[in-house]
Amino acid sequence: MCLFKRFFLKIASFKPQKTWLLSPWVIFGGVFSGVAIGIFDKSLAGQLLPIGTLYLRLLQMLVLPILISAVISGLGNLFVSGIKKSQLSRLGSFLFLGLVIASSVGVAFGVLGHPGDGLQHDAQVTLGKTINRSELSVTAPPEVQKPTVFSYAQAIIPENIFSSLDRGDTLAILFFSILIGISMGMIDTEANKTALAVVNAFYHVFLSIIGWMMHLLPFGLLCLFAGQIAQVGIDIVWATVKLIQYLYIACVVTIIVYSVIIWWKLKHRLSYWQTVSGLRQPMIVALGTASSFATIPSALAALKDNLQVDENVSDLIVPLGATINPPASVLQFAISSIFIAQIYGAELGFEQLLIIFMGSILAGVASSSAPSMVALSMIAMILDPLGLPSSVAIILLIAIDPVVDPIVTALNVQANCALAVSLSETDSDVTCTPARV
Repeated sequence: MCLFKRFFLKIASFKPQKTWLLSPWVIFGGVFSGVAIGIFDKSLAGQLLPIGTLYLRLLQMLVLPILISAVISGLGNLFVSGIKKSQLSRLGSFLFLGLVIASSVGVAFGVLGHPGDGLQHDAQVTLGKTINRSELSVTAPPEVQKPTVFSYAQAIIPENIFSSLDRGDTLAILFFSILIGISMGMIDTEANKTALAVVNAFYHVFLSIIGWMMHLLPFGLLCLFAGQIAQVGIDIVWATVKLIQYLYIACVVTIIVYSVIIWWKLKHRLSYWQTVSGLRQPMIVALGTASSFATIPSALAALKDNLQVDENVSDLIVPLGATINPPASVLQFAISSIFIAQIYGAELGFEQLLIIFMGSILAGVASSSAPSMVALSMIAMILDPLGLPSSVAIILLIAIDPVVDPIVTALNVQANCALAVSLSETDSDVTCTPARV
């Protein structure tokens, strides 16, 4: 019995050592190899895609457990340590400010860059073929219903939490987790502290499992990129290269803005390049998996270990932000709306740009946690008031989604990390040294 006990204790305490598989050069090598295979050997890429999809499913397997345990643990410990109303108001203010910045950058790049003007004849032909082929497809984009306050409330408040867990309704699960976290943080009993400690223990177990999976990241990214590049094809990429180019530039500029915000908050103890290097792992995962939820474990680890951000704040903000903070979607909607308007020669005055500016924020918030096709369909909220065909925009956005999704995800991850750093540094007097149960 003693031997068995030692054996299981050894397994429980096992931590994979950092190996060459976690080197950024090896990870980027996997990405570039996948791109090359997708372009030059589509047959092999098709065989690799199921393996890449399986790896992504392994990462996503722990998304909901980490989301639930991180939010409950983070909120519970924040309330135990003494959260203030001013902290909650700062959270709302920072979220709104980030969406305003994203929409402003998107409108500016769309207006100044003219992504839909001056397209080559070949590009126009390719776009026309893509639209016609998609319109004849059985799997047409879903019709978007105009959202109401009541419909949002219905989406957030679960009728049956177990059904929501089965369907993966992240908004409903998040709402339920927030209620549990607040309740556990406000009940001051030994039994409740023990329960909070158990939730926190499970949270670290899930992070440990994800850490093991990170050792397969180079091969997983190779398979994913090979399959995605082979599926999308090069023609549609070249036809919309100007739109893709400005989406990437705008996202990179906004990422740099957020990185400066992070450095400004931490400049008293870290240099700019130290803050950038500290968030390297979650950015690589974001670019490779194109999933904000898959980056949660690496983002939490980077904020805690590399930037020394208060764990209670990051445990709450990162999962919360992955669900309700979509600055990259807002930026994408703004530039894409202007792209469609310019293709159709629509005149964009101050009123039209204001509709795009405000509509992009609303569409971005409405698309939070929605499946990709449904999320992209939210652009109808912007184009319908402008009298532009939203079906065309949805088809084009779906066509280029695998190409732009990585940088969009990277921006969302950087924004959430900046939000966590800002709140942690602002409220350091309250939350930097919490009593973690």
